Amino acid sequence: MARTEKRWHAWMSWDYEKEEQWLNELSARGLHMTKGRAFRSEFERDESVRYTYGLDYQGGLTKKNGKLDEYIALYREMGWEYVSSYSGIWHFFRRPWEPGETPKLYTDRDSLVQHYKKIQNVMTVVLLANLVILFANFTNIVTRLDGAMRWGVTVPLLALYVIVFSLLGYGIAKMNRKIKEIGGERT
Repeated sequence: MARTEKRWHAWMSWDYEKEEQWLNELSARGLHMTKGRAFRSEFERDESVRYTYGLDYQGGLTKKNGKLDEYIALYREMGWEYVSSYSGIWHFFRRPWEPGETPKLYTDRDSLVQHYKKIQNVMTVVLLANLVILFANFTNIVTRLDGAMRWGVTVPLLALYVIVFSLLGYGIAKMNRKIKEIGGERT
């Protein structure tokens, strides 16, 4: 039986291609993903095979509504094996590695643009939702706390939101650059 190994990692949605590259490098060394997760994925060692990995962002796919099976079957027809998913939205696929070949899940410009826009739109919604939450939190802080306690809560909370908004803003801008690089238009 193959031994399971766990590897820690941290990738942002806008840099999922780096995660694909990392998975491909690990596969070249005989480590093959069995479960994808946010910060720690599981692998099995088998130096007799090598894979090329692809990640896809698709929400709303479940076994219950039958869409997950249809989605997996579509990629299976194109030669991809379904490996795992993270939170039901990031899906990991692989196919046997071929020298000189760099297969991608998205093979045309329009579908890649739509893929990038989908990721960008989710980040925009998350940013706007956090903006609403920020205002609600500060309304509660101002009305319920006073003096030093107000500042003791406000400063750390503001620092946290600056980090969240900066990351999301950077991700939205990065996806916009990717869209422009491949010739897609921003709507």
